[in-house]
This record gives sequence, structure tokens and C-alpha cells, in this order.
Amino acid sequence: MNLHGPFIGTLYLPDTVVPSGTSPVMLSDGQTVAHIQWHMWTVRAKFEILDPQGAVVAEGGSEGFTASRYVVRSPNGAEIVHLQLGMFRPINGSTATLAGGRRLRARLESVWSDRRFEVFADDDRMVGRIEPTTGVFSFRPDSYAFHLLAPVMSIVEAIGLAQALRAVTQAKRRRAHS
Repeated sequence: MNLHGPFIGTLYLPDTVVPSGTSPVMLSDGQTVAHIQWHMWTVRAKFEILDPQGAVVAEGGSEGFTASRYVVRSPNGAEIVHLQLGMFRPINGSTATLAGGRRLRARLESVWSDRRFEVFADDDRMVGRIEPTTGVFSFRPDSYAFHLLAPVMSIVEAIGLAQALRAVTQAKRRRAHS
């Protein structure tokens, strides 16, 4: 499976598995195409994307004083995904720039759910949808299915974007409970 080529289909991204700090990324047929290695005790939402054999193919996390951007880089430092959050509406005002320069916008599907996202190209065409695969009150509330509807991003880019949106959502939840 080419992790860097355009992809259409569904990726399943379970929430982190404690205590290992990893979670698989799977296709609809259950095939594991990557793993996410989480850094549990960091305020920067750091993570690595690993290929099925465990080699690092990307790493990411929040950057900036206000953590208003999330960047995913290849091992040589090239940007794969750059998610810039909106000023007043962090997710609905966000813009993601992919490695090839393509720009996408993410938006919450509804004001009632912080776990359902839609991803749009510059021409307002929906190119992806992220939805939860578990209930709000489960032990793993941030398990997602990312439905890629058009070949506008690679598996690595999709994982990076989903991880960034997941981190924004988790940070928002932590602020609400503190």
C-alpha cells in the first residue's frame, strides 16, 4: 500500500491504546496500513505516523505560542500537512495546506458535535468526512472513520489532518473541564 499516493476510501483511526500509546490505522477490510505513536505527556499533542513495519514516515504536533497551528513533517523536515486554525472559530475557520500546496478547509458538521468534520476543497466540493465510530461516553471517544471521497490527499496526509483535528478537539474539551 502506497502511503504517499492519492487515496480514496475509508481509514479507521481508533483512539489511543493505553499504556502502549499506539493505535493502528486500518482500511475497511481490517488491513493495517499505518500506526500512530502518541506522546501522552506532552502539551504539544506530539505524535508519529509509522508504516506497518514501524518506521517513522511523519511526525507532528502543535506549534506556536497559542498552539494555533498543527504541522506534520516528513523525517527530513518537509511539511506534509499544515493546519492553521481560525482566529474566532478554530475548526470552522481552519485551513489545511498539503505537501503539494493544495489547500483544504475543515468544518464541524454541526454545532452540537465536536466529533464530526467535513473537509472541503477550494471549489467548495466536499472531499472528505470524519465521523466518530464510538459513543460520546465511551473510554475511547476520539475513534474516527475518515471517508476520503476524492483523491486529493494521501494516507499520510489524511492521518496527519485527522490527528490535528483530534488534538484540537481534545484541547477544547480539556479547557471546558478545567
